[in-house]
Amino acid sequence: PDVSGIGVRTSIYAQNILTFIPAFYALWDGVVTHKELHSVKKHSTTILLTAFAILVSAYVWAPTKHLTNYHTLIVLHLSWMNNTNALVYSLLYVHH
Repeated sequence: PDVSGIGVRTSIYAQNILTFIPAFYALWDGVVTHKELHSVKKHSTTILLTAFAILVSAYVWAPTKHLTNYHTLIVLHLSWMNNTNALVYSLLYVHH
């Protein structure tokens, strides 16, 4: 399956790393403005949609194409990584 390809993994890694930059920038001065919170919320929502799409595709793929344990683990790890951005948004929201 394509989920284990270098392009899929690299794009998810890059997207997650680049999403932490605005969050750290928002916390740098100790004050999280509404604009910064809104920006991080949009990034987190986009990444959560990506995580949901990966899980749905694995759910559809599993019974029809016999998804292997290896590929299932990759899907779960990528989704877990994507879901950590929701935690970052939650922490910023609490700090706001």
